[in-house]
This record gives sequence, structure tokens and C-alpha cells, in this order.
Amino acid sequence: MPRGRSVGDETADDGRMTHNYPRRPWALIAACVVLVLLAGVLWNKWSTARQDAIRLDRELKRVYKEAEDLRLQAALAQERITKLERELRALHAERERLMKPAEEKPKPAAKSQPARRPR
Repeated sequence: MPRGRSVGDETADDGRMTHNYPRRPWALIAACVVLVLLAGVLWNKWSTARQDAIRLDRELKRVYKEAEDLRLQAALAQERITKLERELRALHAERERLMKPAEEKPKPAAKSQPARRPR
């Protein structure tokens, strides 16, 4: 027997026993079912988003590593270019140094020996 009720409350006018059970809160049950479904959908979306975030984080690290490798290659190439330019300038200077004396050398006066007199 439910609390707060007396034996007299459960009998009808004709003497039969009536069962006045409280009504089930169908709106609350429906709300709980909707909440469970919503929680399941949100969990699925969250796990998918988390996996995407992990994948993007890995890809970002890979891209940063590739960018750093390219920066290193560019720096090494720039150093090599600088070194080759220095060598090229040195070769041009050496070439001009070797070519300059040949052009600017005064021609030596031809030594003519005086004609010898026959004796």
C-alpha cells in the first residue's frame, strides 16, 4: 500500500479495490531517451573530432619538419653560392692579373749589335 493512503481510500463505492498507481512521467522518460541519444551522438562527434585533431597535429609537425629541412637546404645552397661567387671573383682577378702584364709590358728595345768591321 502506498504511503499516505488509508485502506478506505483504495476501495471504490461499490466495494471493489481500486489500484490508483501514480502515472508514469512519460515526458521525463522521453526526455531521458532523447538525452541518451544526444549524448551518444555528441560522443561520436567528439571522438571523430579528436581523431581529426590528432591527425592534423601529426600533419602539422610533418609540414614544420619539411619546412625546416627546406630552410636548411636553402641556407646550405646560399653558402655554396657565396663560396662559388668568391672563387669566381678570385679566378677573374687571377686571370686579369695574368693578362694585364702581357698587355702593358713595354716592348723591349731590340738590341742591335753594331755592325762589325772586318779586320
